[in-house]
Amino acid sequence: MSFRVALSALLFASTVASCADPRTEKSTTPPLVTSISQLTHDGASKTNVLSDSSNLYVTESSSAHHVVATFSLQNADRSLLSGNFSDIQALDISLDQTKLLISGVPAGANDNELWALPMNSGTPEKLGTLTGGDASWSPDGSQVVFAKGATLSIAKSDGSSARELYTAEGSVFAPHFSLDGKRIRFSVGNTAQNTTTIWEIGQDGTTPHAFLGNWQHANAACCGKWSADGHYYIFQVTQNVPTTVTTLWALSERARNAVPVQMTNGPMSFGNVSLAQDNKRLFAVGVRPVGQPIKYAGKGNFVSLLPGISATDLDFSPDGKWVTYVAIPEGTLWRCRADGSDRLQLTSAPERAALPHWSPGGHTIAYVSMRTGKPWKLAVIPAGGGNPEDVLDEDRSQIDANWSSDGTRIMFGYLHDGKDINIRIVNLATHEVTSVPGSEGLFSPRWSPNGRYIAALSPDFTKVMLFDYQTQRWTNWLTEAAGAVSYPVWSADSKHLYFDDSVTDEESIRSVKVGDSHTERVFKLEGLDRYPGPFGQWSGRTPNGSWIFVRDRSTQEVYELSVVLP
Repeated sequence: MSFRVALSALLFASTVASCADPRTEKSTTPPLVTSISQLTHDGASKTNVLSDSSNLYVTESSSAHHVVATFSLQNADRSLLSGNFSDIQALDISLDQTKLLISGVPAGANDNELWALPMNSGTPEKLGTLTGGDASWSPDGSQVVFAKGATLSIAKSDGSSARELYTAEGSVFAPHFSLDGKRIRFSVGNTAQNTTTIWEIGQDGTTPHAFLGNWQHANAACCGKWSADGHYYIFQVTQNVPTTVTTLWALSERARNAVPVQMTNGPMSFGNVSLAQDNKRLFAVGVRPVGQPIKYAGKGNFVSLLPGISATDLDFSPDGKWVTYVAIPEGTLWRCRADGSDRLQLTSAPERAALPHWSPGGHTIAYVSMRTGKPWKLAVIPAGGGNPEDVLDEDRSQIDANWSSDGTRIMFGYLHDGKDINIRIVNLATHEVTSVPGSEGLFSPRWSPNGRYIAALSPDFTKVMLFDYQTQRWTNWLTEAAGAVSYPVWSADSKHLYFDDSVTDEESIRSVKVGDSHTERVFKLEGLDRYPGPFGQWSGRTPNGSWIFVRDRSTQEVYELSVVLP
């Protein structure tokens, strides 16, 4: 479910400059969405949307290239924008609604060139030698601001007199002028830190600075645009925990100490907003999350599991007759038979569940219970339904429940970025808590089926550590690139550890044998569009050793949101 960027972050706290400071008025009525209507139904993957008084211009991605589709707001007719480009993306519409600013790769070229395309009739105009992936015009059409890599630049609208404004620590995207043309706001994505931030700079290159300061979502938002009257700045925030969702927020430009107001709240994601001139509507790409559980059938083939159910984090009972899963997008915990029948919902909102595991006896399910603003708890719930019970009451976020072979104890860890993390074991009968010796600083524990070993990860995600209960010692079992070991799982005989690797070389399932320090590829994953869950791309195994994954079946369509912007 990718929007224009994979990361997100923003906010802002600035003014729309004018002769007088307009941020003296205050409104007691918050901005809000009053209705939502779906406009497109073509199922294409969409990355951007623009609107004028009569049409939508939607950038769609297909087969590693982009096209621009035009949708009529009057009769829903769809057509593709013509032009001699092997790859084309719509970036902006001129204020007089006569030209479309595009980033395109002409036939035989390699770079994304900037062009102005007439929306009715006329000859396309190349903007000098300008190249870049994102750009927009100034309100009066005399200038263009464009981003290429880490650099933000500005030029005259014909592409002449180009000059650099700012070089960021990360990739620059979504640049837009303020309505008076004096300031530019843009987003910066930092892959290493997994953040984006909104920046502002004068059109003359002065006073570059980041917005939002200590606002709680400052490192998870992006892609803002002003309303037509300049009274509001609308942007998107993407949160990955407890589930991945992108929401729209509005910030008043008139109130001096305004705070952002959330306008959408999931489970559907909205992003890449385009605001109508009447200030009563906005258009956005809406993502309806759908995950299809599938089983690997060998030789690159997959078969569906639980037909008709959108789910992730599957775990089968030890006898293979039952399965528990987390519903997408609701985040609720369910249980059903292996064929999908006899479904039973075990948890409900606002609680969200993750990573459930059956007890060895098949009567109880342990899972991660998540509530907004509270530490995550490990909880257990009867497989036949009932009230969940916390495994251990404390103020740290717990994760990764592991059952002992006799079902009397649960081992778990903490979030990798928490303080004083270690691995602990709770006796469910006596509530006695013990720590695994030498486990300080380790996370993501996995108890071997025979109970002899514990595998865990180092805080920098590069080492797989192995604890042997016979020797009471930890050893460095495996060293890999950061993030190469995902969703590790033991073989039934406790001789191998399998893991999902989407970092090293080609995406694949690999294994390492106890006593060895080299890995082997089990099979390569090809042609599988995987669902991006809150903890990355989930994978697991059935009791008989078959691998299971979640295919991304999410839909991306354009929606019209009726809004009140007081």
